[in-house]
Amino acid sequence: METIKAQTRWNLNNLLYGFDLEKLSKHINSIKEKLTDLETYSVAKILKENELLTLSKIIKQIESVESFYYCLTTENVEPALLTSINGSISTLKSQVRSILSHLQETLLELTEKEFDEWASGINEKRLVTDVFRGKRIRKEEVNKLSFAGETLSCMQEVYEQIRNNLVVRMNLVDEEIELTFSEANHSAMSHSDSSKRLLIFKELNRSLGKQANEFASIYNQMVGLRLNENRIRNVHYLDESLKWNGISSTTLNVMWDAVDSKSKELSEFLKIKAKEAGKDKLTWHELMSTPEDVSLNFTFSQAIEGIIKSLQTIDSNISEYIKEGITKGWVDAEQRKTKPFGGFCAPFLAEGESRISLSYDNSIDSARRLAHELGHAWHFQQMKVVPSLRFSEETFEMTMAETSSIFFETAFINYVIEDTQDESIKKAILGWKIERSLNYLMSIRGAFLFENAFYECRKNGQLDVWQVEKLSQQSQEKAFGNGLSEYEPYVWIKYGQFYQADVPFYNYPYSFGFLLSIGLLEISKGNEGFCKKFQGFLSETGMLPLEQLIKKHFHLDLTQPEFWQRSILSLIKDINQYKNSGS
Repeated sequence: METIKAQTRWNLNNLLYGFDLEKLSKHINSIKEKLTDLETYSVAKILKENELLTLSKIIKQIESVESFYYCLTTENVEPALLTSINGSISTLKSQVRSILSHLQETLLELTEKEFDEWASGINEKRLVTDVFRGKRIRKEEVNKLSFAGETLSCMQEVYEQIRNNLVVRMNLVDEEIELTFSEANHSAMSHSDSSKRLLIFKELNRSLGKQANEFASIYNQMVGLRLNENRIRNVHYLDESLKWNGISSTTLNVMWDAVDSKSKELSEFLKIKAKEAGKDKLTWHELMSTPEDVSLNFTFSQAIEGIIKSLQTIDSNISEYIKEGITKGWVDAEQRKTKPFGGFCAPFLAEGESRISLSYDNSIDSARRLAHELGHAWHFQQMKVVPSLRFSEETFEMTMAETSSIFFETAFINYVIEDTQDESIKKAILGWKIERSLNYLMSIRGAFLFENAFYECRKNGQLDVWQVEKLSQQSQEKAFGNGLSEYEPYVWIKYGQFYQADVPFYNYPYSFGFLLSIGLLEISKGNEGFCKKFQGFLSETGMLPLEQLIKKHFHLDLTQPEFWQRSILSLIKDINQYKNSGS
């Protein structure tokens, strides 16, 4: 029975200037004027604590404007206006970085004694650290790294342009159609007709193959630039990524070793699914695109109720928070053409709110996605707003970002499975859950293995298309325990994460966040003190590396295999339950 009449349209009017875009434009201009004043001041004098705190507040204002922009992209707003707002945000961010770059150069001209005097006058020591991202380096290194960063950004843009301009042409039921990359990639995995799914999948790969040389060239150049950066800094190619994610190489290796040690048990599900389909082995496309027969539907209100109930016993504060957010119109669940595939959660940290967008269609996957985004919102709600000279995107560790969201969605799915009386539906949902879980531990594992292998090979020179694709296939075979008959072609082109200028090794944080979240969910069972620890853990995001935060709040040592093994055991229990359940 529905007890929550949840509105499906969000309220943007109480954020910034709502839909009064003229006032928003004036607000953006006022931020620009403040930055220009700071820029002028920095030419004559070295920025001290007062000026740095002002810059920190401006950064928070820019972030709020950017979050509001994301919300506007789902509304019926003139594209030219959106382009203008986005351009203004990019300009403001560039201006901030220019001020910090100038400050870096000025400080590099100081003697050690002069630098120490400047630093001693700043009480908020994080501001000093933020200027140099941890350590003071030589001016020549700053120039070289700045050039490399600009080049990587240009290469990312080239990749995006080529991919977005890709056209997939095919004959579908005696009709010639044209699809963009995004449309084809989505339809290849989710079209309701399995024969059409496969046809689109093959045609997309054929189209990608025609331009594979260009994509291979771009990726070769980007990795080559990064390897050159590493030589300048005298670091390993994974070091920067690990630092950004707040973990050590030991922890990452222990996590992957735990996954590999259970590869046989995890691959058992692939055999079960193949047997159900009357085959020796499934292809990657069959495994990932065949929808489970999950006929369980949720209205938006029912989904909210289910999410609240699934988290009630863990932390009643979470349930009250969700009720408040829904009541105040923080979620927009309407289906509109202006919305992209999937959903997002836009944080307004300074305002203490978030806004969630998704196209809700009453399916269990929509309900899961809603739980996922509410998990992000809860995380943002706990975070302390502290002075910083870095944008949140630079300090919000991806390993941390996916923890609360996957925690929420897993708690919800577990609740649905337990609450479902129909055994056939229960099994279908469980199978769907396992497939999503294996995506974190197999597909993403394959992407990480590929990326790591490519970096090693690239040290000896560029790789041609055949070599790149061979590395990709070998990585997938290992990650899936040789459990499939065919693997995903051109995954290294399809995954835009490989081409992110600012984020090397994008993939493993999702696997990390998944295993961390389900491990914490197990710890939460019957643990009265868990909610306080979890809130404290999330509240200090970016203040300490994740590995240290876990040890501080939960007394867990992630460099040891026990935690990871327990997390994986939870998934193996699901596989055994699926295997032993009735058809």
